[in-house]
Amino acid sequence: MRVALIFATEISSHGPGHATAVPRALLRVGGASLARHQLALALALGCERVICVAPVLDAGLVALQHVAEAGAARFHVVTGVRGLVALVSAADEVIALADGLLAWPELAIGLLRAGPAVLVQPIEAGLVAGFERIDINHASAGAMRVPGHLVERLAEMPADCDVFSSLLRAALQARLAQRMLPAEVYESGRWSLVRSEAEAHVVEQAWIRLHSLRAGGSTPTGVIARHAVRRFGPAMLHAGSNGVVLGVAALLLALLGLLASWFDLPAIGFAACAISWVLFATSALLRRIERDSLGLPALGVDREMVLGWTMDGILATLMASTIPPVMGQIVAARAFAPVMLLGLARLVSRTLASEAGSAGGAGWAGWLGDRAVLALVLAGAAWVKLAGPASAVLAVLYLGIGLFAGRRPANEGPPPPLG
Repeated sequence: MRVALIFATEISSHGPGHATAVPRALLRVGGASLARHQLALALALGCERVICVAPVLDAGLVALQHVAEAGAARFHVVTGVRGLVALVSAADEVIALADGLLAWPELAIGLLRAGPAVLVQPIEAGLVAGFERIDINHASAGAMRVPGHLVERLAEMPADCDVFSSLLRAALQARLAQRMLPAEVYESGRWSLVRSEAEAHVVEQAWIRLHSLRAGGSTPTGVIARHAVRRFGPAMLHAGSNGVVLGVAALLLALLGLLASWFDLPAIGFAACAISWVLFATSALLRRIERDSLGLPALGVDREMVLGWTMDGILATLMASTIPPVMGQIVAARAFAPVMLLGLARLVSRTLASEAGSAGGAGWAGWLGDRAVLALVLAGAAWVKLAGPASAVLAVLYLGIGLFAGRRPANEGPPPPLG
């Protein structure tokens, strides 16, 4: 059985006069406690039992217990080495994470899945970051994967010993392999030992910045969403909002934009849709950060896809409302150009994105598929009473771009040599 060992014994350090003693493990980064991040790592590594060394079972640990049990793992709280030894057998495999460790999930999983080892780092970087010295050249990295029989050796230790340090020494005496952290962990926020609320705030900024680099691209909406998440994301995540509130606000704003067209204010309607799309992208990025950090499963319904199609429906309705009716024309005919425009926007952006080796094409794909950009262009056209013709012109423009993109790969490059 694979067993995870996490700790909530150390008290975070504070400035003078701070009245509340908070365990390191319960300091929050990205809206979740450090222990919750470690639990996500343990579950991702397939641990069937999670043992938390803590002086008392408090509300924070009870919440962890519910998460562990939801992940089909048994959760135990022990106060010291005696209780730990009773729960681990020689046949088990133990993954131990130091009190206050915040490790980049993919990196930590890869290092610990590679086999039993003590993770180490150069002494210069480790001591500055607060990790324990191992020898003249190395410091602990705060994580190890050890065979269960090493835990049995702790029965000889005093009841009040530092369990993680004692297990680390036992692993080193048994000559367990040492695995060096790769150089990329020294980028701020990838591998940290958080000891105070001040350090948690600093690490949190880097943690969210690193997660937000994965999404958004270089489109205007992506850039705005990343800046918004980096600026306001920590406060929203600490308040318990993982983007759902922003998602609801985005949908309501888009519906208000649709209502504006009813009062013959299409420019305001398109502008509202542009802002709505930015709010939605910010909401999606917040949810993605939380899901990636905590290993949460994806929802059965793809909310991004649903809201994307909903936005297209609202934009099509807004464009159709700006096209004056013609005698004898059916209502559906007014929606032809808007539907063609939005369909081509999806098709052309995918075509450009799929071009092999074309970084520029991928960038343009994001711009052409950005609904906020399209809505702002249409808002400008609606302001001068030309939204109807603009939708038809834009549809033809997208068609031309799609045809050119489809022909370009065949025409690129010099002709083959003769002979």
